Amino acid sequence: MAMMATIAILLGLGVVLRYVFNNPLTWAEEFVITLFVWSVMLGVPSALRSRMHIRIDVVIMRLSNRGRRFMGCIACLAGLVIMCAAVYAGYTHTAGVWTSKTPMLGFSMGWIFLAMPVGFALTLFHGIMILMEEGPERVFQNATETVIDTAPV
Repeated sequence: MAMMATIAILLGLGVVLRYVFNNPLTWAEEFVITLFVWSVMLGVPSALRSRMHIRIDVVIMRLSNRGRRFMGCIACLAGLVIMCAAVYAGYTHTAGVWTSKTPMLGFSMGWIFLAMPVGFALTLFHGIMILMEEGPERVFQNATETVIDTAPV
């Protein structure tokens, strides 16, 4: 929330300074982009943990409990492969751009790209925690499915 508030304030201030006072905040765009990238990459694990992610559940909702468990195992395996690949790719890219500097603020580009391996590592962590506590069919289950599953028929 703090990042989004900072983004909103900087963008609003930037518009006023540019169009009212003809004196733009030249550094704000880099900072806003960095905050936005970090807020998205920290939002992914948060969404998984709080079951607010999006999943297309047309097929899953028609399966038996055993079928849901099987598909949950497939989803967990695919998620594991994707998250590990994303952490590795993010780390590799971050290491490659660490010495590059942003044009206006002069901080390392690595700080922007570090959000990817951190965000996906946290997503992997939350996925593993849900897997261990609730089983494979619950890892990618969203809040809507939980409400539907517990509703009286």
